[in-house]
Amino acid sequence: MKKKFYCWCIGMLISTFLFLACSEEEFSLKDPVFHPYLEQSVHQLKRLQLSLKIQQFSCDLTTPYFNDGLDMPACQFTDFARILLGYFESFFNDKYFDFELAQYYTELHRKYVTHYRGENYYGANGEYDQLAAKRMRELTSFWNLDRKMVLNGQHTASLDDREILTDMIESFDRSVRNRTEAYRKADELLEINMLSPSLPESPYFAMDAFTLPNGLLVIGDGLIETLIEAGTDGQIAFSAILAHEWWHQAQYENAETWTEIDEYSETWQVSRFIELEADYAAAYFLTHKRGATYNWKKIEEYFRLSFNVGDCLMESNTHHGTPTQRMNAAELGFELASSEKKKGMILRPDEVHAFFIKNLDKVLDL
Repeated sequence: MKKKFYCWCIGMLISTFLFLACSEEEFSLKDPVFHPYLEQSVHQLKRLQLSLKIQQFSCDLTTPYFNDGLDMPACQFTDFARILLGYFESFFNDKYFDFELAQYYTELHRKYVTHYRGENYYGANGEYDQLAAKRMRELTSFWNLDRKMVLNGQHTASLDDREILTDMIESFDRSVRNRTEAYRKADELLEINMLSPSLPESPYFAMDAFTLPNGLLVIGDGLIETLIEAGTDGQIAFSAILAHEWWHQAQYENAETWTEIDEYSETWQVSRFIELEADYAAAYFLTHKRGATYNWKKIEEYFRLSFNVGDCLMESNTHHGTPTQRMNAAELGFELASSEKKKGMILRPDEVHAFFIKNLDKVLDL
């Protein structure tokens, strides 16, 4: 039955924060895992571009997403979604905002953090540098994967830095022939940046969180900032995202033997399985006595984070699990870590994977 959204902006907003990449191809454990805060946001911005032309931007936040008579349950409108909506409203109110420039920035930034290799910092002011180093050491020891990890930070400030912006343009803008032209284009963009209150200061321009099979992990400042505003402690948010992405690397490494997803006929089912397992494994690490050693109070924040980033687009190729399912997955990881607390043993990735398979119906609330 056709699903009717009461309000286009809420519907498009849900798809903004799904934890998987937009792709027209079938997804598997061998593919890059992108979390499309940006990819899906492009769809929202296209709708925003249309609304700018017709001077409409309104939402009734008290109305359910779907008709009560449809076969899809009403989806919880989370704090995370409300904050994202605020970003889009700020774009609408910014007379210097330009959809094409926003899309240009997001694509340029994604390519830059994908290919950049060099000194890094994490958080807008490097406030997570020590935490990142600590968690990287812990995760390396905890999962013992046969691959080298590289963590890149993504920062809105990079789009306001003349040298970095010029590097981006020279490297990835095919319309530019040399560095002199790259400088010229960067200077033109920086003039626009000075006039605009949202380009590129909005957290939207550093909302990436993704991982690639080559061991690259990326975490954007904007994503952390948004989760903090939604009520999650910054250190917990950073640790949770890093642990989640790290498990995707375990999935890559075991892609040849973890074949359960081959039983799924729909892309959204594969997407949901992969992401829920990463939520679960992250919780196992975060609460294990030889992992991040989070106590109950802190893990409750992770449960809330997991709930906030769930979605109810059950048949979308980018479906990552409902808010309840994502929280169930996190709770399952906590339960597994608690059951091993006295022994202090760290289960191998294949054992953690097997436990998830055994309890999948519980996670899915079937």
